[in-house]
Amino acid sequence: MSSAKRRINSTGRKRIPQDKIDLRILTTVHGEPLKAKLAIDLDALGLPPTAALSVEAYHRSSAMRFDCGTVGSKRIPEVLTLNEIDQSGGVLFRIKVIDQESDKGKILASADRVRPSVDGEHIGRRSIFPVEYRDLGQEIWRVEIDDDAGPSMLLNSKVPGLMTRIHDNPLVAGALLPAAFRIVLLYLAYNPAEEDEGDGTGWKAEWKRFCVEGLNLEDDPDDLEDDEARDAWVDQAVSKYCESRAFVEKSKQLVLEQTHG
Repeated sequence: MSSAKRRINSTGRKRIPQDKIDLRILTTVHGEPLKAKLAIDLDALGLPPTAALSVEAYHRSSAMRFDCGTVGSKRIPEVLTLNEIDQSGGVLFRIKVIDQESDKGKILASADRVRPSVDGEHIGRRSIFPVEYRDLGQEIWRVEIDDDAGPSMLLNSKVPGLMTRIHDNPLVAGALLPAAFRIVLLYLAYNPAEEDEGDGTGWKAEWKRFCVEGLNLEDDPDDLEDDEARDAWVDQAVSKYCESRAFVEKSKQLVLEQTHG
């Protein structure tokens, strides 16, 4: 890892597609620093094999940079230990491929604001609602929304097997997930995207795509004119989400099985 700052020219860079990046936050013991695992496929971008690969993790004013070899000879650490990152919220990543020969320092390809998933655990689609474990005292769960990193579902690290219970028990999932989604959707409806968030890569754009493609909503919350319309949009989104997960039907089936089991 290196902390040296270099002047970088970014003209004409390529975008590294999100589907070529496998970035996961690993489950750790309470009190340990965050750890991540990264795999990346750059083969289709036509990048020179000598170009340097760099990964930066950041949250608020804290950041760590990892030198990961070159395009042709990757040396990505088996585990990225994020011990210098502010642990108070969701961490984001930047990935850069930097020319080292013909135009030294030029960014040839990059991916910014990359949001990791939790190892093997997702809520929602495409990890738009990543899970993190925290000591929440006597709270079972909480939603945290960071302006840059977006929303995270916080689960109490003191409760063993909580994620498994959410996945396996529709009563638990039906009580928790719609309420959590409503918190994020209300934030989305009442906090329109800024102009610099309109490139389709930010978390708000991802959530709006989920609402359109996953829930078949027609309205863009940024276009709603009053609070009544915003509240109605949120209610419709939560209702469609619950329909897609069939919480009531699955819960009824579970109760019947337990009653007659």
